[in-house]
Amino acid sequence: MPVPDSMNVEATPDLPGAIRSAFSAPEIADWLRARERLRGAGYGRTVPRAYERSSLALAPKLGAGPTIALAKLVSHVAIRVSPRAAERVCTAADTVAQRYEPQEFTAWLALMTRITTQAPESVYPFLENMERLVGRLSEQALEDWVATGLRLAGRDADKRSAYFSLQTAEAQRALEHESGEQSFYDHERRLRAYLTAISGTTPPLRVAPTGMGEKAARRVSFAGNVILVPPSLPGYRGETEPLFRAALAHIGAHINFTKTCFEIGQLKPLQMAVVSLIEDARVEELAAQEMPGLRRLWQGFHVAQPGGLPTAPSLFARLARALIDPEFDDPDGWVQKGRRMFMEARERWDDPAISREIGNLLGNDLGQLRVQFNAKDYVVQPAYRDDNLGLWALDEPPPEEAQTLEVQVDTVQLRRSEPTPGAGKQLQQQEQTESDRVEKVAPVTEAAEEGRAVASYPEYDYEIGRERANWTVVKEYPATPGNRRFWQELQDAQGPLLSRITGLVRSAQIGRARREKRQAEGEVLDLDAGIEAATALRAGEFPDHRLYERQAPPTRDLAVSLLLDISQSTADLVPGTQHRILDMERDATAVLAHAMNEIGDPFAINAFCSAGREDVRVVAVKRFSDALDEETGWALSDLKPGYSTRLGAALRHAGKDLALVPRHRRLLLLITDGEPSDIDSPDPDYLVRDAQRAVRSLSALGIDVFCVGLGPRNKEQEAAIFGRNGFIQIDELSTLPDKLLSLYLRLTR
Repeated sequence: MPVPDSMNVEATPDLPGAIRSAFSAPEIADWLRARERLRGAGYGRTVPRAYERSSLALAPKLGAGPTIALAKLVSHVAIRVSPRAAERVCTAADTVAQRYEPQEFTAWLALMTRITTQAPESVYPFLENMERLVGRLSEQALEDWVATGLRLAGRDADKRSAYFSLQTAEAQRALEHESGEQSFYDHERRLRAYLTAISGTTPPLRVAPTGMGEKAARRVSFAGNVILVPPSLPGYRGETEPLFRAALAHIGAHINFTKTCFEIGQLKPLQMAVVSLIEDARVEELAAQEMPGLRRLWQGFHVAQPGGLPTAPSLFARLARALIDPEFDDPDGWVQKGRRMFMEARERWDDPAISREIGNLLGNDLGQLRVQFNAKDYVVQPAYRDDNLGLWALDEPPPEEAQTLEVQVDTVQLRRSEPTPGAGKQLQQQEQTESDRVEKVAPVTEAAEEGRAVASYPEYDYEIGRERANWTVVKEYPATPGNRRFWQELQDAQGPLLSRITGLVRSAQIGRARREKRQAEGEVLDLDAGIEAATALRAGEFPDHRLYERQAPPTRDLAVSLLLDISQSTADLVPGTQHRILDMERDATAVLAHAMNEIGDPFAINAFCSAGREDVRVVAVKRFSDALDEETGWALSDLKPGYSTRLGAALRHAGKDLALVPRHRRLLLLITDGEPSDIDSPDPDYLVRDAQRAVRSLSALGIDVFCVGLGPRNKEQEAAIFGRNGFIQIDELSTLPDKLLSLYLRLTR
């Protein structure tokens, strides 16, 4: 049908009443045009119908602007992804409109457009989780969560899809963080150490996936010597770290005192739940005998009160409290019987058989009382106790009636979603375009030893305007011995420069002039000494004649950290020579190290490259505490080029050690031939902005950062990172050793 204008919209026969009442005549005309474009675009009948249905819900709440703008997004998704995904956009829009205001909804449309363009394979899984996401995240927090996923996965479509499907630990961690709720991730390192201390062992501890619908873990679980911890525990409001401590201490009690699993046999789910409750109380009593503080920790989470409707979950919670809290008084006969039987078996608490005996009898009593128990909905209380799966031998399928107790325990195999039909071609083109902007890298040719993770650092994302905590992992790789004649060959190659180092460095001075007080002569009076002399005279005593102070020459008070870029580009030859760029870096570093050693400045030498955010590779050629000896030369000579240049993480790591050196001035001197880049960061500005942030953070710690750039440079970019006076460009690389030494002496004068 022809698209009406604003003058004849009244004549449109199929105009919905909701649109007519919510929009003005010009807005109605715009909406009709948007609908007709969808009808004529070849997406099928269902897409424009879905848009129209969604419009009826959105129009009264959001008005014309967002409602009409939705049509453009629907069309974009239908083209880039699929008509089916476009229909799902309309459904998700209804959910979003219930949570967000019009301005926030408009921002959500822009966010959806971005995802559709950058990650079309992830659009449908993202929409599937929209209700959960907008239920926990503000619009800005949702944008940040999306930005984290796109940044994390880079060009890996499978990784993006898994993230937006909420199937990865990173997605769950980011969701917990952006929602502002404390979770297991916030205390993970301390809790792992706590579990080791409590249980005396180091069982595998993994975070349970949460995007599993009804099978999502709701309590801590253990089975097969693996502990699964959900990021958060439903039903609990309060400080989370004590709760997780209590949960891990409880698991530790099971590890130490539940040596064998119970056979299910003919037990019904109700009986299994009671047996598990008694076993929980038994192992806690034994653990509390060894570590009495655990009782106080656990008891604080038992808050059940007597009275109310006698349902199975409420009676279980009351019995659990009665078994751990001797002051708790519950008049219910079943609770009193359970406490009496448990206490009478005190002499047999080291025997797990009592849990089955007592649990069997109490379970039968509840069955005779016709107490209702829904095993499918049952969640163990209090929240720190585990789901009891690890107590039962479930190698064989349990009886049909007991199957509702089963909880998924094995680590979930992350499903790699196939790209939605229609997204493949666009994705391939997008990734090809992005790959053209990334430094071509190759791994080190020789087999390298495994690195040891030594630190994690934040990384700044300019799109969300903040640092992501623990985003990069620095791994230290061992310095391997290389050329044992390195220092001799350096003497042969750089003999004249080395011979005049001594004279050059002796003339360099750095530090603060020292003020020497209580001198017999000097330029000015020492005020403190003068006051003491006047006091002595008034007291009739002979004063000290040392009444002056003077300025002593400054002493050197400098520490330096040399940071060498050994990314793959340093394997290129220096023009006109047969030497690699890395060879020139190495020789220049050795000459400078010799000079610093002569003058007595403490210094360290680190080399770095990167293979993604989780593998920032650092080789500690020389630490501050090491002497400059043959081993330093061997380590320098064996450096190998490879991988990329994640500069911000390397700067933070070198700066961390430098900040601990007690010196008046601390200088971090970077030698690099390339721009910040890495294999998982297609955005050319991202790592540049992070490096800029790292330099500013180090400056706040009193650390000066200076860059020696080799070869042609982007001076605007260098200035943005290091400041106008924070870098120097050296085009003639063959002169690097001489120029680097001169630069150092000038910087430290």
